[in-house]
Amino acid sequence: RQGRDGGLNGRPEKKSDVCYSWWVLSSLAMLGRLHWIDRQALLKFIMSCQDLEDGGFSDKPGNQADVFHTFFALTGLSLLKYDPDVLDSIDPVYALPTEVLRKYNVSSRYGDASSSGPLVAGASAQKEEKELAPAS
Repeated sequence: RQGRDGGLNGRPEKKSDVCYSWWVLSSLAMLGRLHWIDRQALLKFIMSCQDLEDGGFSDKPGNQADVFHTFFALTGLSLLKYDPDVLDSIDPVYALPTEVLRKYNVSSRYGDASSSGPLVAGASAQKEEKELAPAS
């Protein structure tokens, strides 16, 4: 859910946390529903968690920045296409830059996270599902 502060949380009565910028956004990206959130409000929340003096991002505005929340803030910003000239496109399934997946010939099961429609399993995933299906 998106709180009044623009951030996302994972359950009722929980305050917004930068890490949910990844957890919720990646889930919405896989479902093709990034438009369900207020992009500008979330960008403002994420950026309010940045430590301008030391760098990095914290879980909430004013807290100590750490590597964990910095990673999830940057991946969330990538899914939001905050600055595509600076941030690489991130895959919502693997949490890796799409360029890395291409380099190692790993195909995403969900295709392009920027689409507005549902992301469906590609041909390779459908083949894998058939191979894993129980014999009749």
